[in-house]
Amino acid sequence: MKLIFIVFACFFVNDNAKIIDMEHSTCSDFKSGKFELLNKKTNKRYLIQRSNDFQVEETFDLSTNKKISKDRYYKILWKSNCQYILLLDLTKSQHDETDKYINSHGGYLCTIKKIEGKCAIIETQFEGDVFASEICKTQ
Repeated sequence: MKLIFIVFACFFVNDNAKIIDMEHSTCSDFKSGKFELLNKKTNKRYLIQRSNDFQVEETFDLSTNKKISKDRYYKILWKSNCQYILLLDLTKSQHDETDKYINSHGGYLCTIKKIEGKCAIIETQFEGDVFASEICKTQ
């Protein structure tokens, strides 16, 4: 009987620890994993798979859920725990002159501004333009 209680207590403590971790995410939790970003203005959904220094984005139409473009590959250069630069990997992604221009001018500067549970508000800057988006960790 004691053994059953101990085993149950271990599972209960481990499950609570996972819940607590998700409630208290840090910038480090957004350095790797799978994420989703919804952009209702452009009617697009992005599925993002990220490792510490690399990111792959798949783009889908929000209304049809169909993939609408080829995958885009990015290099990630971490400046601090909560700030990084995204550069399009021109060797792996289809690109145009705009992409080359963005890369040649330092890429996108991204800052994790706010974290709520498994989601983060990320502020992206390029040449004075700033926009915010929310990404949520799915795995």
